[in-house]
Amino acid sequence: MEKRIDGLTEFLAQTQAIYEQAQLIDLDMDKNELAQLKRLQELFDSRQETIEALAAQGTSEWSADEQAIIAKIQQTEIQLQPLMQTVQEQFSAQMTRLGQTRKVSGKYAGAYRQTASGGSFIDQRK
Repeated sequence: MEKRIDGLTEFLAQTQAIYEQAQLIDLDMDKNELAQLKRLQELFDSRQETIEALAAQGTSEWSADEQAIIAKIQQTEIQLQPLMQTVQEQFSAQMTRLGQTRKVSGKYAGAYRQTASGGSFIDQRK
């Protein structure tokens, strides 16, 4: 039981760290540094490991202390969900813009290419 409380406390700390890191991310994805986004992903990965460890311990009956920690986790998750939804939408929008830019620039790429002459010199004088 003590091990589950430690796991839940770690889970709460990780969830709060994710929330704090998500607040630092600018909605304009171009302004964010790669390190910020990588840190967020690392926090999610470590939290996933904690979830798997807690699941392995079982979820039979929760003590009053465990239920208090779970309530704090739920409150943090309620605050985190809309924030992460907004971040995900902005990231998807940026990916769409990048795809459109690549598609448009591909259409004009041929207009500026030189035709290959195959290594021969063609004299244009008459």
